[in-house]
Amino acid sequence: CVCVCNCVIPRSLVHGYVCPCVCSFQLYYIILTQTIFTDVPNLSVSKKYKDIEGVVKIEEVDGEELVKKFAEEMEEMLGRKMKSVKVITTCSVKAKHTFNGGLMFDYYNSLLINTVDEDGNPVPLGGEFPLEENEHFNKLPVNTQQSNIQVPTNVYNRDPDILNGAYMSEALNEVFIDNFQKDPTLTWQYFGSSTGFFRLYPGGMLVQADLDNREHFKLLVEELHVKGEGKVKNAMKESFKILNEAAALGQGSLCNQAIMLITDGAMEDFQDVFEEFNWPERRENVMEYLHVLSRPMVINHDHDIIWTEAYMDSVLFNTQAQSLLLMTSVAMPVFSKKEETLSHGILLGVVGTDVPLRELMRLAPRYKLGIHGYAYLITNNGYILSHPDLRPLYKEGKKLKPKPNYNSVDLSEVEWEDTEEKRRVMFLKNDYFYTIINETPFSLGIVLTRGYGRYIFIGNVSVEEGLHDLLAPDLTIANEWTYCETDIDPAHRKLSQLQAVMLYLTGKEPHLECDGLLLQQTLFDAVVTAPMEAYWTALMLNTSGMDEGVETAFLGTRSGLTRFQRYTGIEKRIAKSFLTSTDKENMFTLDHFPVWYRRAAEYPAGQFLYYMPRQETRGRGHTFTEQTHTQTHTDTHKQGHTKHFLYGFLFSFLSHIQ
Repeated sequence: CVCVCNCVIPRSLVHGYVCPCVCSFQLYYIILTQTIFTDVPNLSVSKKYKDIEGVVKIEEVDGEELVKKFAEEMEEMLGRKMKSVKVITTCSVKAKHTFNGGLMFDYYNSLLINTVDEDGNPVPLGGEFPLEENEHFNKLPVNTQQSNIQVPTNVYNRDPDILNGAYMSEALNEVFIDNFQKDPTLTWQYFGSSTGFFRLYPGGMLVQADLDNREHFKLLVEELHVKGEGKVKNAMKESFKILNEAAALGQGSLCNQAIMLITDGAMEDFQDVFEEFNWPERRENVMEYLHVLSRPMVINHDHDIIWTEAYMDSVLFNTQAQSLLLMTSVAMPVFSKKEETLSHGILLGVVGTDVPLRELMRLAPRYKLGIHGYAYLITNNGYILSHPDLRPLYKEGKKLKPKPNYNSVDLSEVEWEDTEEKRRVMFLKNDYFYTIINETPFSLGIVLTRGYGRYIFIGNVSVEEGLHDLLAPDLTIANEWTYCETDIDPAHRKLSQLQAVMLYLTGKEPHLECDGLLLQQTLFDAVVTAPMEAYWTALMLNTSGMDEGVETAFLGTRSGLTRFQRYTGIEKRIAKSFLTSTDKENMFTLDHFPVWYRRAAEYPAGQFLYYMPRQETRGRGHTFTEQTHTQTHTDTHKQGHTKHFLYGFLFSFLSHIQ
C-alpha cells in the first residue's frame, strides 16, 4: 500500500494531528507528533546545509558520454580476461609431451582429494590438498596454489589418455597462478581436454554443475507422448539439403555446420544418407566430430575467442539479487601445432575463465545513474545479460529454481510498457543511451530519469571534517558499492567498505584504489547530516519521550550513506529486520536504492509518503508503515528555469498500527 498525504501541519500544534491517508483498500490514520517538526537550535540539517551551500554545485549528466565511459571501462576489464585466456592457450599449445601408454602419474582428483581409507591413509589420486575458504571465490574452500582435475564418473581415472593429458597440462598451474596475480579480479580458470578431463584453478572439491537448459528439457520431455515411429531418415535428408543450400548461396554467418540428433533409439540405418551427402566426413566415434569441425580453423590458424550466453551461478542462489546471479565465460580452442597432426585439425581442448556479471555492473556505479537510473547488458542476439528487472528464478515450494528460458529473455520483456491500463506505484519518463562494448558481442545501455535524474549534486568539504562525522555510530555506507576496491589485495578482502574508506582517508592504506568522486560525496553527506545524531538523541532524552510505536528514525543520501536511530529494543521491535543486512529491499545494494528512497523521491518536498511493506504484514497481528519526507535543493539554471534536485534526505519514522 502506498499513500501520499499533503497535510499542512501547524507548528503550534503540541500533539496529535491526525492526517488521513486513503489507500485503495483501507483507511489508515497515522498520528504525527509535534516533535518531528521541532526546530532544535543549530542542529537542523537545513541550517548545516546553508552553512556550506557555497561549495555545492550542480552538474548535468551527459548520457552519451557516460555510457561510452562505462563501456570503455568494461572493454578494458573484459580485455584482461581475454588476455589471460590467450596466455593459457599459448602455454597449452607449447606444452611438449610424447604420448606414453605406460605412464604412471598421480594427479589431484577433485572427487578424491583429502579422502582417506579405513586405515586413515590417503586414497590413490587423493592425497593431502590444503583448502582455505576464500571470499573472492564465493567463500568456497579452495587452493590458490594448485589446480586439480575433475574426471567424469563414467571415465576410468587412470586411463592412459587421462594420465597423459593430466601430465601435459600440469604446466598450466604456473600460468593460472601468474594470471591471478596479474589480475586479482579473475575467477575460475580452466582447461577442458578433448580426452575427457577438466583442470580447474583454483583447486577445490567437486562442485555440482550449473543448471542450464536441463530444466527446459525436463519440462518438454514430461509432455511427450509416444505416437508411432518417426521418419528420421527424411528429417536427415531435409537437414542436409537446408545446410547445403545455405552454404552454396553464402547465407548466414558461414560458420561450421552440424546436425544433432537426439533420440531414445534409432530405428534406421542412415548409411545411404551419409553416402549421398557427407561420406568423406563420416566418423564412428561421437567425439571425433570435433576434429572435423575444427580442421578449417587449424589450417587457417584461427583461434577465435567466444563469449558464452548468460548462465546461472547456482552457488549464489540465496546470496545475491536475482538480477546479479548470471555470469558469462570467455573461451578459446587449443589445437595441436605438431607438423604430423596439423592437417588433421586435432583439438586438444578448450581453455576459459568465468566473468560474473555483477563485477561488470560495478563499473556502472549506482550513484552516477541516480535513484531510478540503471545499466543493462545485452548480447548480440538481443538477450539480456544483466538488468535490474531480470528475474531468472521462480519459487517451487521453498526451493528456488531457474526458469527454463532465463538466458533468452528479450529486453522488451522486462521494460514496462505504458499501454497497460493498470495502477502503478509511480510513472517515470526515462532517457535511454546505449553503445557497443568493443571486441565483445555485448552492448551496454544506461537509463536516466528525466528531470533530477539528469543532474548530479556535488559538494566539497575537508577530509578532516568528513572523517570526524564518518565515525558516528549511527552511520553506515552501502557495503555492496565500491568506495574502495577491496578485491585486489587478499589482505583487504575481509574489510567492510567503511573500514576500507577509513584506512584510505587516514593514510594507513594509501595504495587502496578508491572512487574519489564517491568519497567526496560521502564526506559531504556525512558533514551535512551530522546534526541528525544529536537531534535524534535529544528526542529520545526528551522528558515526554518518543511516541509509542515509533521504532526507527532514518535517512539516506544518494552517496549510499544511511543514518538511523533505534527507539525500541530488538525484542519489542515489529520490523526486526528493517535496515539490517537481511532486508535487501530497504538497503542500498549493488542492484538498487532502498524502496523507501525510490518511492519518496518521486514526490515534491513537503509531501509525506506512507508505505507498508506487504511481506511484513502477512500472518501478523501488527503492521508497520514508513513515513518518508524528501529534502530538495533548488537551483536557478539556464534561461531562468527553476530546477529541483533531490538530494536525498529522507526523514522517516517507522511506526506500527495496532
